[in-house]
Amino acid sequence: MNYINHVTLNTGHVRKTYPEEVDKSIYFVLQRILKDSINPGGAELFDGYKVVSSREGSIAIATVIASDGAPVLTTLVSERSNQVIWKQLHETSTLPLVTKANTEPISPYIADRIEVGAAIHLDATKWTGDFSRCFGWIILCPSAVR
Repeated sequence: MNYINHVTLNTGHVRKTYPEEVDKSIYFVLQRILKDSINPGGAELFDGYKVVSSREGSIAIATVIASDGAPVLTTLVSERSNQVIWKQLHETSTLPLVTKANTEPISPYIADRIEVGAAIHLDATKWTGDFSRCFGWIILCPSAVR
């Protein structure tokens, strides 16, 4: 896999992310986060943030949650088209989105939806895009970031 399309639903911003953008020294940290995030309590990140995810093969959805329980970011990682989850991201949003439910990005992709908790946890917005990029690579092509 040469690149992954990375889209932010709230803004419509799209970019390509490449494996060399992921620091290879965090490979095992990413593996731990991925493994722990599917547990009910999620995976601890830092500064009280955690991530909770669900995964089926090369499709995963995860939410970064602040220590007060506020959702900050939801990210969908998908190797192939998945109209059902793509539409659900739009239908369940509490904030306005620029992207459209019937226009899914070209696969493979990472789709970030900024959540309402980001407004009160602005510090998290400095790193959540980087986190979702790394999370996407560890799911879709871990060998590229090892």
